[in-house]
Amino acid sequence: MKKYDLISLKNESPYKKYGIEKNLHGIIIDILQNHIQVLFFNPRNNDEITLLYVNKSDIYLDKEMLPENIKIELEKNIDKLKTKENSIFTTPKFKLFDKVELIVDKEKYSKFGLHNGEIGFVIDDVVISGNIEIDFPDLDENNEFYGETFSINIDDLKIVK
Repeated sequence: MKKYDLISLKNESPYKKYGIEKNLHGIIIDILQNHIQVLFFNPRNNDEITLLYVNKSDIYLDKEMLPENIKIELEKNIDKLKTKENSIFTTPKFKLFDKVELIVDKEKYSKFGLHNGEIGFVIDDVVISGNIEIDFPDLDENNEFYGETFSINIDDLKIVK
């Protein structure tokens, strides 16, 4: 076990309060006597990370290895990463297949024919740079159902009951 090895969590119980789940992968940042400091990425929101001290008995090593260029980037940014120590992963406010409404009129949406009040459905609930993928279904001239998907900022949507 060494710095920048990849691990998987086999016991999530002590870490649930941080939003960490069993089998979540992480990167070893520091090694202590009985614990290791692990960098975890939120699988539901790519903008979130956390650094946690994890008991060595709660993990197992992955066979895969990080490429050297990623290790170099981690080393260069380690101080920035350490500001995220013990951060709690947020739960996205939208789930897969939620019915949502676009609540703004913005040029970036209107150029595709999307306007305030449009109704769509979440088809990918992973948040990437503050956006999720929404399908806005419609009928064509033959009354056949079709949909187009767009990346929409989560702050520009609300759930429809």
